[in-house]
Amino acid sequence: MLFRSLVRRWARLKAQLDSPLLRFLLVGGFGELLYLGLYSLFWHLSGQRAPLAIAIAGSLSLLANTVMHARVSFRVAFRPALLLRYGLVQLVCLVLSVALGALLQRLGLHGLLIGVLSGLAWSLISFLLSRRAFQGPSLRPPPAARSEEHTSE
Repeated sequence: MLFRSLVRRWARLKAQLDSPLLRFLLVGGFGELLYLGLYSLFWHLSGQRAPLAIAIAGSLSLLANTVMHARVSFRVAFRPALLLRYGLVQLVCLVLSVALGALLQRLGLHGLLIGVLSGLAWSLISFLLSRRAFQGPSLRPPPAARSEEHTSE
């Protein structure tokens, strides 16, 4: 009875981890931690020059996130074109989040709440756009390769 319960729990956990949204959020969380760690390192190494630390940490994190989202979140092969697509997705998310933040500030919401809401909006928009960008027609394997993947499992 205990064994069956453990097997069922494992199956549920495995099914939950198979969600692209959950994988996306986990990779995003890892990316944020990576960025903060790199920012701190380069902030100290650069003599506390924030713009330089942001540029280096942000660039390295963007590259790492692109590879991780390709391989983990969306399970596609990394290709250099993804870096451009992902960069454009994040630029769109930035613009929309800044606009949302400005609107919420005009409405008189507390600054912390604005940060949380704009961050959530950024994550949702990023997931939807990234899913499309990472699974675009030019990035999918040819039909023969896809059918081989499914028959080999």
